Amino acid sequence: MLCLLISQSGCVLNQVKKSDSGAMVDGVPGHWVGGRFHLDGNSVSGWLSDFNSPLLKELAEEAVSRNYNLAATRSRIAQAAERAGIAGADRLPTVDSSVNTSRSQNLRGAAFQTVRANNFNFNLDVSWQPDLWGRVKDLRDSQLDLLTAETNAYHWARLSLVANVVKTSLEIVESREQVALSRENLVSLEKTLDILDNKLEAGDADDRTALDISLSRADIARAKSNILVEQRQADASGRTLEAFLGRYPKGKVEELKRLPGITRKIPVGLPSELLLRRPDLIEAEYRVDSRLKELSASRKALLPTIRITGGSGTSTTDEFGDLFDIQNMVWNIGQNLARPLYQGGRLKADVRLSQAELDEIASAYGDTALTAFREVETALAAEWYFVQQVAALEEASREAGLASDLSQSQYERGLIEIITFLESQRREFDARSSLIGVKLMLLQNRVDLYLALGGDFDHPVVSK
Repeated sequence: MLCLLISQSGCVLNQVKKSDSGAMVDGVPGHWVGGRFHLDGNSVSGWLSDFNSPLLKELAEEAVSRNYNLAATRSRIAQAAERAGIAGADRLPTVDSSVNTSRSQNLRGAAFQTVRANNFNFNLDVSWQPDLWGRVKDLRDSQLDLLTAETNAYHWARLSLVANVVKTSLEIVESREQVALSRENLVSLEKTLDILDNKLEAGDADDRTALDISLSRADIARAKSNILVEQRQADASGRTLEAFLGRYPKGKVEELKRLPGITRKIPVGLPSELLLRRPDLIEAEYRVDSRLKELSASRKALLPTIRITGGSGTSTTDEFGDLFDIQNMVWNIGQNLARPLYQGGRLKADVRLSQAELDEIASAYGDTALTAFREVETALAAEWYFVQQVAALEEASREAGLASDLSQSQYERGLIEIITFLESQRREFDARSSLIGVKLMLLQNRVDLYLALGGDFDHPVVSK
């Protein structure tokens, strides 16, 4: 059985122990080391507030209330609840009733006299198999665990949906900003081409002018291509977002005006206990518990069972009204003891099957836990790298902008070739474009961290 233990120093995934074989996961720290420094109902709050964007909250709430995949996941909770009710029904007696009527006719004697006979029967049967060994209880509890698992599967799907809505919204803004930057670059390139065309028309052209014009036109064509690429990506992201929101993807969705900032830093010494609230981990744990109970039930199927039966009823061959005469009532009661002797190995095979399924799902739980740890550690480490990369690209953008202005001045005075001027413009564009892209990755990585943790930094740990 997979055990998730909590100590005073934090969460320690002590071991992954399958029923008949052992698999260890060691070295889990009490605090995350990768970094260097429950949503309630249909409301979306908590970590979304760290982006300080009311529009993101509105989009997330709309997605939670209208997304079809999430609605399908929610319906599986109701299905699991009904299965649990069906599994527990065998603990109670069953009562059946029936009313039978028949009429017969035959010919008797030499005169072929017609003789008719009526027969009316009313039966009330009661049957009960006491759950001596708790087998039915195990099956019911197994289904209750699956109900809890499906509930947490819904919570995880909801959290993942909100994360995708936020990340897609950010991608739209990033594409729009890239389009604006490319258009700005296009205007600058077209001004350079105008200078070259005027030089050519004025008769001041030299042997390199034709080459310079070709290079400038190539840069202009590339800038136009970049604009189309970013516009296509923004359009695709917009339609994806509309699908998340349960809307028809017609490409008209309200979008953020600019990339938001993160208002909160990652707390120092973030406890790994927070991982325990991840809905997918809770789901996996309850699925393991469910399989354990199924294994117990399959073993108990080998034990003897007792069935108690009883019934009462009336019968008459006269009038139908006589069926309810108490003088015509008869009753019976009985019991039987049964024990499986030979069923071709079916019951033992069922035990082995349950054991194998338990081993599989326990291993899957261990993999889910390790994946969760990896996702958190990766996101924590990536945050530091992205912050440093943003700072470096901001400096690169400033220096590239100064170099571009200086090269333009020197080119206009004839001190440098146009290739140097175009190269300085390209470097400035690349630096600013990369800065926008890395800012997007920083924001999306923070979303991934919230998803990996199962919520914000303050959400209480969910206990089983």
